[in-house]
Amino acid sequence: MEPSEFWSVGDYGVVGDLWSQPGRDLAESLDVQERDVIDLATGTGVTAIALAHAGARSVIGIDVTPVLLSEAARRAEAAAVTVEWIEADVMSIPLPTDSADLVTSTFGIVFAADPKQALDEARRLTRPDGDIVFTSWSAAGLFGQVRRTLAPYFPDAPEPWHETPGDITAMVGDDARVEERTFNLTAASPEAFIDLLEQHSSPIVLATRTLGERWPQARKSLLDIVTEGGSYHDGVFRISVPYLVTSLNVR
Repeated sequence: MEPSEFWSVGDYGVVGDLWSQPGRDLAESLDVQERDVIDLATGTGVTAIALAHAGARSVIGIDVTPVLLSEAARRAEAAAVTVEWIEADVMSIPLPTDSADLVTSTFGIVFAADPKQALDEARRLTRPDGDIVFTSWSAAGLFGQVRRTLAPYFPDAPEPWHETPGDITAMVGDDARVEERTFNLTAASPEAFIDLLEQHSSPIVLATRTLGERWPQARKSLLDIVTEGGSYHDGVFRISVPYLVTSLNVR
């Protein structure tokens, strides 16, 4: 299945909003004033729109999935910010070398089919003394646990390279800086959260189809992880989710 087909399954606009806070936090933490920025695997444009709000001189959002770019454009218009949207795979981007002062990606570039090629593209786009900053899920966090729970059902799935600082620096280089941050993911209940994944998350929707009669067992394991990982606050279920932020200065 092509990446654009994969991410068109379900509705990422629904589930992506559950873990969109890191994108807004990333934009807030970076100095983007008078900088040209490219956001790779932008999805529904959360990070790109936040970067535009933060005062970037220009923002380009790149994604391979047309339906997500359409939603991103709708959100940018509603937010009254200007972002250029380009449909392209992160491993082959139709922009000139040295196009940006800052290249970002929020839980996006790390899932490229060929991460080295995607990172090379990010470096190509970044001007000398510019920065590449991307986020990934932590092995110790909720989504690392979800992956490990489903891994026995999909033995041919590749091992991730982006869940620990050591693995990240092995791929990106020793000059990369990796730090852990957290955000609070909220849902009506653990059951409601799993329901949303089943209905709208591309990987989970496809897993339910593939596993068939084995899915209820996998679902119960996922529900147990979510239930044990969070608690109710003022009637809302909340999970503190750690994730990693990797920064690289391009020289």
